[in-house]
Amino acid sequence: MSPAELIIIPAGAGSGKTYTIQKQLARWVIEGRVAPEKIVAVTFTESAAAELQDRIRAELVSQGRLEEALRLEQAYISTIHSFGLRLITGFAFDAGITPQPRKLNDDEQGILIRLALATTQEADEVMGNLSRHGYRYDFNTDTGPEEAFRDRILLLMEKLRSIGRFEKDETLVEHSFLRIGELYEALGDRDIQKQALRRAIEDLLRAFPEDLSSRYADVKSASDELRKNFRDMKRALVGSSLDEDWKLWQDLRSLRVSNKNPGRLFTGRRLEALAGPSESPRLEQENKTAARLR
Repeated sequence: MSPAELIIIPAGAGSGKTYTIQKQLARWVIEGRVAPEKIVAVTFTESAAAELQDRIRAELVSQGRLEEALRLEQAYISTIHSFGLRLITGFAFDAGITPQPRKLNDDEQGILIRLALATTQEADEVMGNLSRHGYRYDFNTDTGPEEAFRDRILLLMEKLRSIGRFEKDETLVEHSFLRIGELYEALGDRDIQKQALRRAIEDLLRAFPEDLSSRYADVKSASDELRKNFRDMKRALVGSSLDEDWKLWQDLRSLRVSNKNPGRLFTGRRLEALAGPSESPRLEQENKTAARLR
């Protein structure tokens, strides 16, 4: 095979990629076009790499090529990370780096992320007001807003690594925007949504003007949620909270629901009912928008 020859086979999951590679590489080995120990093949998981190597070995054995099957142990068939580590280890002195590289531990990774965030302006808008973007102290995990934001950045980095470097791929950008549109749809004018939500909250507070948590003190989870629901609804009516606090919107979508008797409690169902169809056509449309928030 000419070194310049390139074969690209785009295929989705379950379409037979591994089978095709297995047959192709085995045929090249049998035809003498490639030495088995010089095969380089990378996958995303250890199990997939082991399966690919086993399949190629089985194919060679079935063709009576036992020597080539044994030499396959020297081939570079691994995950992309293992392949990179093998290269770094094998050519460490050429690159002037340590021959014993290691993965950063969580503390080291956290320090580097903090340093990067401190020197970039890309995250200033979010870092300047973490609570507005839904990052608060989590008592369950003992995680502060800064740690939560850092963890989200790390998660996004992993996702970006998985799809590769496509920052100049206009097709990917277009697809991403289309997908966002599909997920969130056209929610319309935000002022209409906000006013509809405020009316629903006001109606609910008129129906239940007091914190009901004390009535359910024997059920701690219900009591805690009702207390938080009441605080959230009161806060939503103060100042510009609904203009600035996205997490508050999210919390209002998940008010306490009682499956046994939903009419007794502050409930998301009650909020939805109070935000239901109105006699006014204009308000009906606004209330439909608010109901969708549930």
